[in-house]
Amino acid sequence: MNVSVSDFGKTKKGEIVKSYLIKTNILEVEILSYGGIIRKLLTPDKYGNWENIVLGFNTMEKYEKNSAYFGCIVGRNAGRIGGASFEIENQKYNLAQNSGKNNIHGGINGLHNRVWESTYEVSDEIAIITLKTFSPDLEEGFPGNIHFTVKYIIKDGDITIDYEGITDKTTYLNLTNHTYFNLSGNLKKNILKQEIYLNANGYLEVNDETLPIQIGKDEAFYSPAESVLFEGALTSNHEQVKIVNGGYDHPFILSKDREIDGWIFDKDSGRKLEFITDQPIVVIYTGNYLDTVDTIYDNFKGSKHLGFCLETQDIPDIFNYSPENIKLYTPEIPYRQKTTFKFSASK
Repeated sequence: MNVSVSDFGKTKKGEIVKSYLIKTNILEVEILSYGGIIRKLLTPDKYGNWENIVLGFNTMEKYEKNSAYFGCIVGRNAGRIGGASFEIENQKYNLAQNSGKNNIHGGINGLHNRVWESTYEVSDEIAIITLKTFSPDLEEGFPGNIHFTVKYIIKDGDITIDYEGITDKTTYLNLTNHTYFNLSGNLKKNILKQEIYLNANGYLEVNDETLPIQIGKDEAFYSPAESVLFEGALTSNHEQVKIVNGGYDHPFILSKDREIDGWIFDKDSGRKLEFITDQPIVVIYTGNYLDTVDTIYDNFKGSKHLGFCLETQDIPDIFNYSPENIKLYTPEIPYRQKTTFKFSASK
């Protein structure tokens, strides 16, 4: 196990952004102290060719300009909060409106676009990148002074993301990671021919603001216990596909009755990505607006369906859609979340 540390660049404010490059026998991952971004992730295909399987940029300028959330930690809340407000203990909190009249991914100044304090530790078998940041009370409208710690734990072919939030008052937290994956390697193809399986009971339909409205009934959109090519859904005329600009941007309700919560497989490369989470939901997003991104890295034009996200999280828009399931966090009850991504390849 090896960790190399370097300066990736500087923010517009002049803050130095650190790059941590971790190598195992099965993967090589680069993590930035800015937003906790997974900037590159190389794994071998079935023939032993090492290639990058995530989307990112080569300069800080592009990360600060772009709003696609490439590779970053998002919060204080993942996804949208309808009306950009909620009530806790009879107190209404008005949040930043950065998605129409709604709040998305924690607001304008969320966890995704700041420099985190960063350290690392490494042994022969494991490397841990520890990121810490402080979010003051009412930042972007959210209650509580929060001390956040996110750890990236790398071992063999696994990357575990361990999240913690410690608050001084009752609040709501819901974090995730927004990495775009593409298992073809070096973005040589879009994701249409990649196969997805979710150990999920069903999905939530969304409205034209991508807010959940009801449990989906139509197995033409998603059929539990079956693996499908992304292509089938992303090119269909199903109303739920069209409402999010042609693809998935939907919460799937995880069954939690097996060790693995889901996987994606690319037949041509032999690469497989499995994920395990303690969260009830994974939002599958298929890059339906990536054609608005000018250049990815140095030489890839952004294009629709160039990557997919596995956003493991709590129920989206929970205050409006499912208030009976709200979990609040207090000084005695910290927020914790854990998700593991497992990478492999086979002929």
